[in-house]
Amino acid sequence: MNAVLLGYGTIGKGVEILCRQVDGLDLKEVFVLPQFVDLPYFSNNGEEMVTREDTDIVFECLSGTEPANMLITKALEHGKHVITSNKAVVSPNLERYVELAKKHGGSIQIEASVAGGIPFLDAVLKLQKLEDIDGYEGIFNGTSNYILDQMQNNGMALETALKQAQALGYAEADPTNDIEGIDVFYKANITNMLAYQTKNDTILPPLGISKLNTKDIELAKENGKVIRHIARSVQEGNEFATIIAPVFLSKDNYLANVPSNYNAQLLHAHSFDQIGYFGQGAGQLATAQAMLANALDTMDGTERAIDLKYDKKVNNDLLKEDWIVRSGKDLSGLGPDKAEDGYFFFEKRSPDLIGDVQKIDADAMIALWK
Repeated sequence: MNAVLLGYGTIGKGVEILCRQVDGLDLKEVFVLPQFVDLPYFSNNGEEMVTREDTDIVFECLSGTEPANMLITKALEHGKHVITSNKAVVSPNLERYVELAKKHGGSIQIEASVAGGIPFLDAVLKLQKLEDIDGYEGIFNGTSNYILDQMQNNGMALETALKQAQALGYAEADPTNDIEGIDVFYKANITNMLAYQTKNDTILPPLGISKLNTKDIELAKENGKVIRHIARSVQEGNEFATIIAPVFLSKDNYLANVPSNYNAQLLHAHSFDQIGYFGQGAGQLATAQAMLANALDTMDGTERAIDLKYDKKVNNDLLKEDWIVRSGKDLSGLGPDKAEDGYFFFEKRSPDLIGDVQKIDADAMIALWK
């Protein structure tokens, strides 16, 4: 099969490396921005590349939503098999991509868009063929996990740990998507659609880790807990709910013991209770490996189909949890179950608490207490 590659950054170069190891897969051309063009292997005519008759597979590794969305759309409209790692473009557009693939005879595969080299979405698509997935929880961002790990194990302030993560290449120069949970928001949205076989519905905005400080770390240690940044989701009937937030976890919790920049997830269902996954959630070859695994499925005719056949709706009352809030404001009007030393504890409250707290104190640290 003939393939083209959109984007020649870290992941794109990894795809190029691994393509050379796959018999029967011929990488013909690479789309790059005009200033990087070095013909004939590189081109800035992405539209021509993805619509050409002899193109079978399109690897999309661009950052941001455009021109990625336009090129994916064009490729699917021409019956191509699109394999992408771009969660920012997949999250709002997956439903449309699936319909285009069905209409024009191609496919959309997105394993690398969530959890990097961990075959998490593959597991989701396989397991939900037999039974409903009750929910999932996990660490989906290695940058945030690395920062929290350094804060808790080495006593670093968040700003120091962030600078170290940037020096190691774990965090971008602008780390907003990582530390504010936006990256995880995209991944949770994608996971919801696949796990619950549903069209898109609006989940809660994420709570990131930027409000955490060394006082929170000490409180966690005093209570035998470890702070991790978690996406947690449940499904019941035709409804689901998802929270993305810091979580004070018991130190013997599976997710509390995920070190450095690793990712880990748990899937929940009736027959197996829970299954865990662990590994590199990002990185050049880990992510590229996931994309090439999708390509091999295409070549073998064994792609796992994405079927968004339901129209389930978000009901945040499905997730009534215990919360901890640190605030210098008076939150007594919200009815905390306990308050001490600037911390407020709320038991079995819906995520509506987040908005109630933020109306009083936009800078409050809000987390789950497990």
